[in-house]
Amino acid sequence: MGSMGSDIAIEAADIALMSDDIGKIPYLKRLSNSTLCTIKGNITASMIINFVAIIFSVLGLLNPISDALVHNAGSALVVLNAALLYDRNFDN
Repeated sequence: MGSMGSDIAIEAADIALMSDDIGKIPYLKRLSNSTLCTIKGNITASMIINFVAIIFSVLGLLNPISDALVHNAGSALVVLNAALLYDRNFDN
């Protein structure tokens, strides 16, 4: 528990609850599962976008400037998808 624990224990912990409500542990578990799923999905989406862009480049359908734009658009898509974690509500 973050409010009652020592500073060293809080720094060493992977997760620190900042209140004494242990009822939030299931919420933290759902949030961590959702975060890992989002990370895996973002990596997959990024790899697919980049792979398709490489194939199109090899075929001569994309030039270096459009490749850079596709790469940046893929990066923005991944960041926006990760930002959706802020709006997740798991109904405490």
